[in-house]
Amino acid sequence: MRKTALILLATTMATPAMARERAAPPSHRDDLRTAARTLSDPRVQAGVAGLVDQLAAAMLDTRVGPLADLAPDADIRPNDTLADIQRRRDPAYRAKLRAGTIGAVAVAGRAAGDAAAMTDEVDAAVVRLRRVLDSIDR
Repeated sequence: MRKTALILLATTMATPAMARERAAPPSHRDDLRTAARTLSDPRVQAGVAGLVDQLAAAMLDTRVGPLADLAPDADIRPNDTLADIQRRRDPAYRAKLRAGTIGAVAVAGRAAGDAAAMTDEVDAAVVRLRRVLDSIDR
């Protein structure tokens, strides 16, 4: 009885899924264009940079001072965190991280846009190839 109920349930759930498969699949080109617009938005770029900054800060708050004895030639002080060490090495490291992240997200947006454009070009090439092949078959 349990197996029958499960089979009926699975069949009922699968029917709409199978019906959807017959419809045209969603366009990857549209997904790429949406991604390109989203990643090119300065607000999104700033948001991603803020998230990366928070993740980096969480890691850089790691206290490494107790390891100072293991690296006597290093500039590690007893109460140092990774951020303290990095700040001494490069006082502008956080600004550079933020700028680099914003730049990387912008590049990803441009790449998604270029991929969408190439999809259009590949589709056009397929149409041209089909015309040539159809003319040969005649």
